[in-house]
Amino acid sequence: MGYHILHVLQHGAVLARERGFVVCRAQDQPERRMPLDDIRAVVVAARGVTLTSSFISAVLERDGIVLHCNEHYQPCGWTAPLARVVDLKAFQTQTARPRRLNERLWHEMVRIKTFNQVRVLAAKNVRSPHLELALRTGEFDEPNCARRYWQLYFPAIGWTGTKRDRKENTPPNQMLNYGYAVLAALCHRSLIIHGLLPQLGVRHKARYRADPLVYDLMEPFRPVVELMLAEFMLEPDISMKAWARKVGTELRDRRVQRGPYTLKLMDAIDASANSLARAYAEASYKLFWAPVLPEPQRCPDPSQNSTGSETQPGLQATNNE
Repeated sequence: MGYHILHVLQHGAVLARERGFVVCRAQDQPERRMPLDDIRAVVVAARGVTLTSSFISAVLERDGIVLHCNEHYQPCGWTAPLARVVDLKAFQTQTARPRRLNERLWHEMVRIKTFNQVRVLAAKNVRSPHLELALRTGEFDEPNCARRYWQLYFPAIGWTGTKRDRKENTPPNQMLNYGYAVLAALCHRSLIIHGLLPQLGVRHKARYRADPLVYDLMEPFRPVVELMLAEFMLEPDISMKAWARKVGTELRDRRVQRGPYTLKLMDAIDASANSLARAYAEASYKLFWAPVLPEPQRCPDPSQNSTGSETQPGLQATNNE
């Protein structure tokens, strides 16, 4: 299984296919090669990059995906392989739009997301009684939870803002946009591989040029990107180029727990998409799985003003369905 995200950061680079390898050539740079079978996604974040048709077809044939960015590192589109049906029963259940099953799946996705948000805040010695109460009661007012979360998150990472705005031209929002876009590309790839239609969401509504199921599957994983950014903001180089490198490295190297085993984050996305397909095939929301973040190793930020003690001991991600 491929496990690399190839980030193209060299302006004017040319990517081609040669005998099972992707070859990257750039002026005044040594030629670089990587086995095509190792590539899961390609992120083009430089100007004047040439992608040969043989390179693109080779990546798509291996169920890879190409994410395109503009000159400001802002993702603007992706190239994906054709969808395919792996499990006909899962496909038929998804297209039947089962209301009750989708409601329970969405509840599970939001529950895991909220639990992970609490863990992200705990890594910065911050608590959110509102999010903790939602976890205890199983009642998730997702927009209000998100608002309360961002009000705490941005100051905790050293930013003056208190709201998340994907169109706001500020460094943290730009960095989150980039991280989410790479995450979305990997979710899109996994959904296609496991035979689900990205255009039919669990909760998000279909709209022009959107893939709602991608946004649904992303929800439990978004706090992982937010944790990456919290860690990254403590590093000496917080440029977008450095952030792009960190995202690629973290998605490849960061591991999450699944039962007695650990998975690379990229493999966890595949496992989550597969569990969603099985949940549709068996009409059981209980089969859906997404990782929860571990107890935090707090970011060493001596200047951080805590808004409270750490997360309550024993706070559990409970299932209230």
